Amino acid sequence: MANINKLIKQLKDDDPAKREEAILALGELRDMRAVEALIKVVNQDNTENRTYAIKSLSEIGDHRAIETLIFCLMDNVENIRLSAARGLGKFSSPQAISSLLISLRKDPKVSIKSRVALSLGSIGSELAVEDLLKEAKLEHPASLLYTIDTALKMIAKNNGFETVEELVHSVIDKKNKLKIKTPETEQEREKEEIVNLPNLWPYIRKYVVEQLEGIQTILSVESDAKSAEKKITDILGEKFWKFTEFMSSKMGLKFSEYQSTLLWQMAWDTSKPIRSEIFQMIKDQQIEEAELDKHQAWLDEIEEEKDKQEEIAGEAVMEIDGVIFDIPVPDEVETISDEIAETLKDRPVSPSPYKPAIRASTPKDVAEKSSGAELARSISGDIEQIMKKYSNWKGKVEEEDELAKFWVDTE
Repeated sequence: MANINKLIKQLKDDDPAKREEAILALGELRDMRAVEALIKVVNQDNTENRTYAIKSLSEIGDHRAIETLIFCLMDNVENIRLSAARGLGKFSSPQAISSLLISLRKDPKVSIKSRVALSLGSIGSELAVEDLLKEAKLEHPASLLYTIDTALKMIAKNNGFETVEELVHSVIDKKNKLKIKTPETEQEREKEEIVNLPNLWPYIRKYVVEQLEGIQTILSVESDAKSAEKKITDILGEKFWKFTEFMSSKMGLKFSEYQSTLLWQMAWDTSKPIRSEIFQMIKDQQIEEAELDKHQAWLDEIEEEKDKQEEIAGEAVMEIDGVIFDIPVPDEVETISDEIAETLKDRPVSPSPYKPAIRASTPKDVAEKSSGAELARSISGDIEQIMKKYSNWKGKVEEEDELAKFWVDTE
């Protein structure tokens, strides 16, 4: 395995090619220990290596890189802005969304506007819909209009809509309902006000992780993405009103209904990387369980044939999956079963990123590994592992225990 410390040290090598090699290697390893060193590369190295470092930071996906990538959106070098726009598409932070929207409106280069639009589509937040629609009505080149349409389709799919028209109708409907209490011009002002609140994003991240801790006790391998998403929504919403009160008190600002709605959308968007990993893990587990069921079916077929042969004297013939075996006298049935198991052991199970692929080496192994209890323990451990990955979101605000104390005070 590559030595992380050695690669980080190599980032200071006098040879640009050596630095490039280390930058790319660190991106492939996705080790969060490299984040601060790569940020320095973005700020100090040549244009090519800065571009590679931006890519590596986006591959690692640590939120500490967001501020640096946002700053790069304003760089004088077009390739740096383009790389930053692409990299921010890996983050669902409201801070990233807000900065990309500014770049969509103000960057003079069509290529960068197009890349920004696709990154907003990749993030999939409804917060970007209105701005994308406004840009779609302007006189832009066909290539940019196409990417804007593509981005809107990506956002529609991410939010469970069949078409862009359904997405737009939903967004406009929500806005019109809020217009009754908050006129459109006032909404723009209130949106700007909440987006510019200091320390807003760290507090949102902290809230999201604290709410989702322990979620492995609620989800199971039987959960599909839809039911898992509903449970996550319920968990995030359970204390959201308290979080809104806390932020209002902390920032000295009484949130309007519109601002509270925006705050919820920001919290939901922030939870996306956690949700995505959990959904993928559940999908992988379900595939694995289905493959184990197939192995168990093969095992049952073998056992059924063994039972039949115990009643047969002399020789017989058995066919499984097109393979014909000579079945001797009952005393040798166990040997034949092992031979059949040998033919099955090369049937691979779809690999999961959270655990190695399972192969059926013997009927006994299959039976043990297909245990429902084993799968339940596995999914619980995998979700716990995912949450540990994001645990550093909790300690990035001033007065670290202030939020937790607020929960107690408002119970």
